[in-house]
Amino acid sequence: MTAVPTPPPAPGPEDPKPFLPARTAIVLLMAAFVGAIAGVLTYFSTGNTAGAALAGLAGFGGSVPVLNSLIGN
Repeated sequence: MTAVPTPPPAPGPEDPKPFLPARTAIVLLMAAFVGAIAGVLTYFSTGNTAGAALAGLAGFGGSVPVLNSLIGN
């Protein structure tokens, strides 16, 4: 007896596009890491929560363009 080949699967809707491209997700994730490190170190240094939050946001904002230029297409 011969095996009957299985038919190919029926074509379905196209795969949905991701919410963010992988490059953008990596840049934002690394920038969040840099901002978190800056905020934590500032908090340990000064003990000021508001200053640490501002330092973390500044670290995040400053690192996004740098990481964007470093990580190529």
